[in-house]
Amino acid sequence: MERNIFVTRSPQPPERWRQAFPEAEIVVRLPDDVDANSLVWLHNLTPAQLPGTSPLSGARWVVMHDEPSDEGGLAALAQGAAAYCNAHATPELLKSIATVVRSQGLWVGESLLNRLLGGISLRASVPQEQHPALTRLSEREREVALCVARGEQNKVIARRLDLAERTIKAHLTSVFEKLGVRDRLQLALLLSKSD
Repeated sequence: MERNIFVTRSPQPPERWRQAFPEAEIVVRLPDDVDANSLVWLHNLTPAQLPGTSPLSGARWVVMHDEPSDEGGLAALAQGAAAYCNAHATPELLKSIATVVRSQGLWVGESLLNRLLGGISLRASVPQEQHPALTRLSEREREVALCVARGEQNKVIARRLDLAERTIKAHLTSVFEKLGVRDRLQLALLLSKSD
């Protein structure tokens, strides 16, 4: 069973959490029986602030802050979180985040993602176009991978390459598989360092 466990010290957690996940467990302390089917939502906490826990349990971690910031998001990601969001996100957005994270993806807001991708491409130790990992890709996959590493959205890439957006998604799936990465951010990180 897929569990949603909200860990909060707030005496009155937002009702929208229950609206998104009626079966959610809202607790003050992380239960001992957290497993790989659990999605743990930490309210104003990071994994490092939980006593005796580790992301090695197989659970995926979502950090939510009442006042999110790019710096807070960077800290959460560095500690193993798979997502960072506003604690007062709509129920629909919370469900979307859960879908992305349960699919082994990474979810961050647009501001933080652009900051991450922009910083990564600037710090590349070799020009991304010459990265050795790109030799494992077809010419079209290479073009798509480089566009993604620069922070371009699928819609923009599709227009640039005169392809359907679903074709871009198919190329990305192949790129992720061939390069052993799970999402856009990992792809950008891979292409930012020498092999």
